[in-house]
Amino acid sequence: MPKKLIISDSAGVCFGVEKAITTAEEVLNENENKNVKSFGPLIHNPQVVNILQDKGLSVVDEIKKNEKGTIIIRAHGIPNYQEKDLEDSDVNVIDMTCPIVKKLQFAVKYLSDNEYFVVIVGNSKHPEVIGAKSYGRKDDVIVIKDKNELKVESIPSKKIGIVAQTTIPKELFWDVVEIFKLFKEYKVKAIDTLCDDINNKQIESKEIAKDVDIMFVIGGKNSSNTKEIADICKYVNKNTYQIETFKEIEDLNMSLENKVVGITAGASTPPWLIKQTIDGVLQSG
Repeated sequence: MPKKLIISDSAGVCFGVEKAITTAEEVLNENENKNVKSFGPLIHNPQVVNILQDKGLSVVDEIKKNEKGTIIIRAHGIPNYQEKDLEDSDVNVIDMTCPIVKKLQFAVKYLSDNEYFVVIVGNSKHPEVIGAKSYGRKDDVIVIKDKNELKVESIPSKKIGIVAQTTIPKELFWDVVEIFKLFKEYKVKAIDTLCDDINNKQIESKEIAKDVDIMFVIGGKNSSNTKEIADICKYVNKNTYQIETFKEIEDLNMSLENKVVGITAGASTPPWLIKQTIDGVLQSG
């Protein structure tokens, strides 16, 4: 048994994820044996997605002609051209795009409509960023991971709008903003599209990781925000492990006896998965 267990107060699902899950469950209960799909995985937690699939929610990545039934748009959102396909179809659409992600989409559209060249700081392969990018003019939006990928001289405009993937560490966004501020010839408009809940998780998790022997970060391997939290914790504590379930801790074959253990979780991790991990850790040797 660990000597001490420190659990992050902010661990677990954010309001956007919770709303998406509860709405999907309500729709499935109301539409038993009917055609209900999510456009892409509803959230980035395989355990929750599997449970919803067992209840009848299938996952699709495109809308076929003559599609019927109900489509739930995932929490990460989808590109605007796919939204248009949904509008032109006969399906019943339930949009569960996180409101913070919506803010990012609207920010890109606003900047692009006002002739700003848009810089999105984030992961270019993440569905949230792919969706947000579609709201800008095709040749006037770029995605960079951080300031190291920024090539100011290659940008064909002096009017720059800057936004961020909602879950990245805030310093990645503001570092890029500060670089542009060094150039007086640029007109820069930065819109903070970061999620406060994620930022709080990152800050609290980092502080816990500093004070423990072992840090566990619970969340889907495909969850960007969970990976960011794990990376932040690992920077201050090399004994940080991102896990999806307690079984992965068992598979590590490590002794937790007399150790100070920290536990946090990403924004897509449900309470029951966190509880299973806590119970398992407390009962372990």
